[in-house]
Amino acid sequence: MRKILLGCIAVMVVIGCSRKTTGLSTAHSREMQGDGKYDYVLSEAIRQKYVGETGQATVLFEKCIEIDKKRSVPYFELAQIYAGMGEQNKALSYASKAANLDVNNYWYQLACASLFTQYERKDSAIVYFQRALNADQGAMEVYMALAGLYYEKGEIERADSLFQILDKAGLLDEQMYMILISRLLEEKKYLTAAERTRSLVEKFPQEIRYRALLANIYSEAGENEKSDSIYARIIRESPEDAESQLLVLASLVNKKEYAGASAFLSSVIKSSEIERERKVALIRDLVLDSAYLESQSKALEINMISLEGQFPNDEEVVALRPSMYEEQGRIEDAILQYEKLLERIKPGYFLKERLILLYAGNEEFEKLYSIASGYATENNRSILGKVYYAVGAMELKKYEIAEAELKKAMILAGNDNQIKLQILSMMGDLKYRMKDFQGAFKYLEEALSINPNDIVLLNNYAYFLAENGSELPKALKMIERVMEVEGTNPTYQDTYAWVLYKTGKNKEAYDIMKEIMKNSEKKDSEILEHMGYILKALSKCGEAVEFWRKALEADGSRQYLIREIELCGEANKE
Repeated sequence: MRKILLGCIAVMVVIGCSRKTTGLSTAHSREMQGDGKYDYVLSEAIRQKYVGETGQATVLFEKCIEIDKKRSVPYFELAQIYAGMGEQNKALSYASKAANLDVNNYWYQLACASLFTQYERKDSAIVYFQRALNADQGAMEVYMALAGLYYEKGEIERADSLFQILDKAGLLDEQMYMILISRLLEEKKYLTAAERTRSLVEKFPQEIRYRALLANIYSEAGENEKSDSIYARIIRESPEDAESQLLVLASLVNKKEYAGASAFLSSVIKSSEIERERKVALIRDLVLDSAYLESQSKALEINMISLEGQFPNDEEVVALRPSMYEEQGRIEDAILQYEKLLERIKPGYFLKERLILLYAGNEEFEKLYSIASGYATENNRSILGKVYYAVGAMELKKYEIAEAELKKAMILAGNDNQIKLQILSMMGDLKYRMKDFQGAFKYLEEALSINPNDIVLLNNYAYFLAENGSELPKALKMIERVMEVEGTNPTYQDTYAWVLYKTGKNKEAYDIMKEIMKNSEKKDSEILEHMGYILKALSKCGEAVEFWRKALEADGSRQYLIREIELCGEANKE
């Protein structure tokens, strides 16, 4: 909106300048009928200006002011020169003096107002535009400029009154109407917005969208009967018209009459009158409407398949259906559909990106490694590809590949500190897995230098220190900072309990673990394992064994717990 309004002002300035040329010649002639010395210097200054000698002209105009400070032309000419040189303060100062010396001079007021507008000094611009209007009540370009300024300042009632004057003069176009109506709606001035929209409908009776806009305004104002009446008439007049159907569909969705909306959806999607982009946007909006999706997912899916038939090789179109599955939480269906599409859609970059993220979320690391390795090669500048290639490699213990990809990703990150922080954190994790503890801590410290308050980073660093049995006071301080922000998160609570256990505070650790067990339905195998070690430290071996057995059931790779169970069993016998 701002660009459009400033465009109107720019047009006004051009018009003003074209009129100003004649007006200034008259003003010049009036001032040159006095003192002979002043007249001579002024004439020479103007000549020097128009032959391009602005430096000499500036000196001469200043000389004119020395001779007679009460004449406006030298100030105005200097304002023009300094504006052309980009010296804002001098330009505004001289323009203001010219305008204030000759308050009834339309051209000076207009030029001064235009300069203040150009330099974003709206309040001052309004003062001078108002003076210009006082000097010439018929100056429509000034009404337009003032309307725009009041609009931008949020003084909608003043802007509206000026727009009405412009409307009576036949100078308001559709775009200006829509700008005003939009702002009136933002201010919830529904009655005024409806009145302006009715004028728009009267001017453009064939434009169904303006009638629909009026219906929507009535709906927002709570006048549902008027709104329904307009939409009923729209569809009654053109029952087969796709544009009319689309408008009614949107209205029904807005009113949450989803079954009625779906009745029109098929016709809209099949229509050749509705562009592909609008169909895609409509489907996307409906997918994001959770209530509609819940009640009308089958109808929506059928229409997606219909759209796919129209654009079978359009990656954006065919990706709509698996995107809907994602929105519904049907992750396996989404993965299967993306995989099928990749068999025929090449290169399918978006499809691959979605699969990369879904495989990672599902912890399908073999598939992630396979697809991300190819994607990272095809898109050598993709940070996402390299990072997830590294994730897959890390989980498959291909550490050298992971390190190489993360280093490439770091180069691509450039000056983006947020991405660099994530990569450094991953490098810390990688180095820790490689048993390079000092290397891990170095990367984590570098990440903390970017954001010392990153919760995930603080948690991970504290956990690594605890696991390594080093700098435990530092680990405790870090995890305590995390707990201040995310004290109820079971992952962070587990780290806190583990750090406390490592520092010998077993009772405090146990209390936190009991809280996790109480509040979390699904128990992570690592949390179960930690609970076992804490119970053992409290000489509760029988209970510890129960938790270790549960940890083994949840994750069979924790075979080392078998020995812990045996040792606890032996301790119980003793």
